[in-house]
Amino acid sequence: MFQIAIIMLAVLLTFSYGMIKGIVTKISIIPGNTDGKYTIYIWGTMVFATTFFIKDKLVYQLPVVDKRMIYVFFTIFIANMFIAKYAGYKPIGRFNIINFVIFYPIVEEVIFRGYILPLLNKSFQYTFIEIAYLPVSISVIISAFLFSIAHLQYYKLNKWSIRYMSFAFIGGILFGAIANYTQSILIPLLLHIEFNFLAAYYSSNYQKVSMQEK
Repeated sequence: MFQIAIIMLAVLLTFSYGMIKGIVTKISIIPGNTDGKYTIYIWGTMVFATTFFIKDKLVYQLPVVDKRMIYVFFTIFIANMFIAKYAGYKPIGRFNIINFVIFYPIVEEVIFRGYILPLLNKSFQYTFIEIAYLPVSISVIISAFLFSIAHLQYYKLNKWSIRYMSFAFIGGILFGAIANYTQSILIPLLLHIEFNFLAAYYSSNYQKVSMQEK
């Protein structure tokens, strides 16, 4: 029963963006927000407001770093330079790019690695596999899956969203394993921002080349 309650709470947190977007667009509390454009700021404010009341979170803790983690960090950091090119994300306009690179990674890391992961660790902490000597627990896999399907709040289900979800699932496993190992979301957050920045950079370059060829 306790595990079911934890899963239900985790699912509720996973789809909190969509629920908030549905509410704020209907009641129109922000002028010009009929398409949910500013939902990220309301969502983020609500998420950070709760950080002071939730225990067992990894949000404000500094990471425990050793030589192994330094190797893992730089390996993923370098891999992102190549992998992000194929992510397929296409944020357009300064407003969307800033949100994509900064605000979404911050709020997502707080929710999925800061809230949901510690919550799941209470009942699903047994190790499933190891990646780069980092334990990947059942809780990490569940949180990565939730992180993946959470992207359906931003995109319709099609071949592109499936691609985004695949990248999110892999990233969720790596970020979750790192968060558990370091007891902090700081390193996953930096890697998440880097990945999104590079994805936006490659997309922008591709769009410029396409326009020049026309």
